[in-house]
Amino acid sequence: MRYTRKTGRRGMVAVGTAFALLLVAFTIVTAFMLGIMAGGVRAENALRETRALYAAEAAIDLAAQSGAESLTGECGRARYAVRRVGDELRALGQVARPSGHPIRCAIIVRGGDWRQVPPGQYPELAAMLEDDG
Repeated sequence: MRYTRKTGRRGMVAVGTAFALLLVAFTIVTAFMLGIMAGGVRAENALRETRALYAAEAAIDLAAQSGAESLTGECGRARYAVRRVGDELRALGQVARPSGHPIRCAIIVRGGDWRQVPPGQYPELAAMLEDDG
């Protein structure tokens, strides 16, 4: 078979098409893997947030049972701080992340009513955890 310009172009088109398909396949696989990784990060953060919330609840229970004005401690992989202010108990649960920024959950109990509040609302509890650890 003789080489002609026409057969040379067909070869280049075939190579170009194969390269384009390979690039599309690589892009699809990369997007799929990034989606899986993002889902894993969200799941891990949700788990850590739940641990922080449970630690804050444990702190409330301990403070209610002991009658202490303030406590700090650990509950599993989480840490907690609780302070009694009048008839209100304020608790903060904290779980470390590999990035160094902790995940925190805060709750207050007043007159038997329990509610979750923004963790930045009581910086004195975060300061108690920093002083403790």
